[in-house]
Amino acid sequence: PETSEISKNFIKFNLTSLAILNFSLQYERVLSKSVSGALSFAYMPETTIPTYFADQIIKQVDSESEEGIDPESEDIIRNLLISSYTVTPEVRFYLGHKGYGRGFYMALFYRYGHYEVSNLPIPYENDLEEDITINTTGNITSHTGGLLLGYQWALGKHMCLDWQIFGPHYGVSSGDFLGLPSSPLSTQDQSDIEEEFLKFESSMVDQTVSATANEVNMLFDGPWGGLRFAVSIGVKF
Repeated sequence: PETSEISKNFIKFNLTSLAILNFSLQYERVLSKSVSGALSFAYMPETTIPTYFADQIIKQVDSESEEGIDPESEDIIRNLLISSYTVTPEVRFYLGHKGYGRGFYMALFYRYGHYEVSNLPIPYENDLEEDITINTTGNITSHTGGLLLGYQWALGKHMCLDWQIFGPHYGVSSGDFLGLPSSPLSTQDQSDIEEEFLKFESSMVDQTVSATANEVNMLFDGPWGGLRFAVSIGVKF
C-alpha cells in the first residue's frame, strides 16, 4: 500500500488484565516500516487480591511452614488491599515482510511501577505476653527493563489485535512500610521488632527496620521482576 494509506496510530485496550481489575491502554505510533514506538499506562484501583492468586500465596506459605498456615494469617492475605499503576514505554521492531505495525515483533521496554498496600494487620505478642496488632500500610516502587515477543494483526481497515506473547522483565525495587501498633511498644518490644519484624531471608534484599513506642518503619531495596502477557484489541487510524 501507499505510505499515505497506512494507519500509523494504534490505540489498544488490554482485555486479559480485566481479570484482575487492571485497566490498561496502549498508544503505538508507527515510525517506519519496521520500527514503532509505544506507551502503555495501566491502573488497578484498590481491591483485594484475586482469589486465584490469594490461593496460590496461601498454598506457598502453608507448604513452607512446619505447622501450616493458621486461619488468622489466611484471613490477612485474603483481606489485604492493593492498588497500582504502571507506565511502560517501548520500542518495537517488526521482523516480517508486512511491517507498519503488522506481523511478528520484538520490543525492548522499560516499566515504572508503583504499588500501594493497606489493611495489613500484623499480630504481635509484646513482652507482657499480650496480643496486639500492628496495622501496616506501605508502598513499593519498581524500575524494570525487558524484552517482549508478540504478534499484531490488522482486523480490517480500522481495527487491530495485539498478542503480547512473552515479555520477561527484571530490575530493582524499593519499599516503605509504616506500622502503627494498637498499644505502645516497650523498649524491649522495639528492640525485638527491629531484629525480627518482616525480615526477608534473601541476601539480595537490603532492609532497615526502626521502631518507636508508637510506630514501626521498614525500608527495603531489592530485586523486582515480572512477565508481560496480554491480548489487546484496538483501533488504528
